[in-house]
Amino acid sequence: MKNKNIEGAKNEKNPSTIGLFFFYFKEKAPFPSTEQLLQKMKDKLGDIDIVSDSEAVKMFSISDYLVRYENNQEVPAQLIITNFNEINQELITPQIKTQFWNFPDFQPVLDACHWQIMISDFMAYGLHPHKRAELLSKWIDITLDLFPTCQAVYYAPSENLLSAEKARNNPYEGHFRYLHGGLNCRYFRIQDSDDMLVDSLGLHLLPLPDVQYHFHSLNPSDIVKHAYNIAYYQYEKEASIASGHTVQGLSEDQKWVCQYENSLLQPTRVLLDVNTGEYASGSRGTEAET
Repeated sequence: MKNKNIEGAKNEKNPSTIGLFFFYFKEKAPFPSTEQLLQKMKDKLGDIDIVSDSEAVKMFSISDYLVRYENNQEVPAQLIITNFNEINQELITPQIKTQFWNFPDFQPVLDACHWQIMISDFMAYGLHPHKRAELLSKWIDITLDLFPTCQAVYYAPSENLLSAEKARNNPYEGHFRYLHGGLNCRYFRIQDSDDMLVDSLGLHLLPLPDVQYHFHSLNPSDIVKHAYNIAYYQYEKEASIASGHTVQGLSEDQKWVCQYENSLLQPTRVLLDVNTGEYASGSRGTEAET
């Protein structure tokens, strides 16, 4: 049975459906041969076929991760890795940098890095959310193993930066490993007001709905923790919270109503808005189609 909340998150307003991840280096490192890549990938991913084997870009199809289309045709998801390129300094904007809560001393590392490689998946949008998360987390782990001199990893879908050490020391198991860097909770204060906004970013890629809070007079750190808990629950239960459902607030007597809406901040996407009751700011939008 299809989960209508997941289906509601799959609309034309969602951002890119391709996961891009950038690995930063001070200097170019030896790039593994195709044979080395295949051996490492097969250890974690099973049967693999080469789609493209140029010096600049290598692409592989992964037989154990099949995407089924409407005509019941099954096509393997694909993984991509590029060779070294100079870092694109414009990729990480000043606003994005304000949300690197997991890497407070990031700037000296970024300043020292001049080279990057990029990995991604391709034709993987139709995978089950947990299956896609598993594929991406394994691909990230493989890349970290292959490139021991990597300094940092930028998770573009979640606009999150982790040190390579923290990315390697992932505390989660299985498909949950993706959430270690692939989920980020952002905090913004609305200019010239007491209003604040917290949202999660990263679940939309899988695709599952992120969460959003527009509020005042609450400790933002408490809301960020609450957002992570609800986002993890939405991920684990595959968006089981429906519009009109309530979740417990910061105390046992608080019941906060949820509704699917278009996001207030970029990237524009359908997400789960959590109404904090007497602490809510603004007006709730029209319920998004689910």
